[in-house]
Amino acid sequence: MVLKFHEQIVSNLLEDTNGGLVVLSSGLSLPKLLSSFISFHSRSSGSLLLLHPPQLSSSLKSLLLSLSPDLPLSEITADLPSSNRLSLYSSNRILILSPRILIVDLLTQKAQTSLISGIVFLNAHSLSESSTESFIVRIIKTFNKNASVYAFSDKPHSMVSGFAKTERTMKSLFIRKLHLWPRFQVNVSEELERNPPEVVDIRVPMSKCMLGIQKAIVEVMDACLKEMRKTNKVDVEDLTVENGLFKSFDEIVRRQLDPIWHTLGKKTKQLVSDLKTLRKLLDYLVRY
Repeated sequence: MVLKFHEQIVSNLLEDTNGGLVVLSSGLSLPKLLSSFISFHSRSSGSLLLLHPPQLSSSLKSLLLSLSPDLPLSEITADLPSSNRLSLYSSNRILILSPRILIVDLLTQKAQTSLISGIVFLNAHSLSESSTESFIVRIIKTFNKNASVYAFSDKPHSMVSGFAKTERTMKSLFIRKLHLWPRFQVNVSEELERNPPEVVDIRVPMSKCMLGIQKAIVEVMDACLKEMRKTNKVDVEDLTVENGLFKSFDEIVRRQLDPIWHTLGKKTKQLVSDLKTLRKLLDYLVRY
């Protein structure tokens, strides 16, 4: 069963032949969206390349086939002979492969850019202007301007880390349209409200030793934050111990400091590093 907001996302993507970048809230079933999207691939237009991140290299094909058994999927691995690769690139199928394999095949002309109808990235949040994926897109777009480029991410917080992260990612992938799908979007919220999850809250109290360690770490964090406030380089309203307990705190600080990072002194940079370490220690305290 295809979700309504998945249908809307696919419809929006197919409207623009140039492609697009889709940023979803986490937990909105990116694999299902991907299987729905690639099922619309027309074999008459050429091969569709699906570049997988390293952590999904072994499970992506089986996952997609379990969702859509009729997909014309093939996988290109490093063990596949070059003659077989040539035939697969010209087969007009959906090909799953790693960026490393594709860049080698493009440079050695085993993969003809004229036979590629589009390329799909699943890890848009980890791409940059200097990444292999960006180089691949530049090569394909140079020789085949009609090739579509689609990028997906279900880690929105990573898309705003650094200076103009999303804009730079879109520019490096030659993408013009950005599609944002947060949980409060009408179609998404209606779908989620149909089957609300049953939440069971289980709390385990900390021991006396854990409380002592937590108090000591918080005191050190407070001292570091006071030193940070003296630099006048960051918004002091965000520099609180309460905010320092959350993972997003590192991104808040780096986002403010990235444009002026090269002008900061050694002491300020060390404070940023120390705060990150202290926050990790607090996380490890209750996790392990």
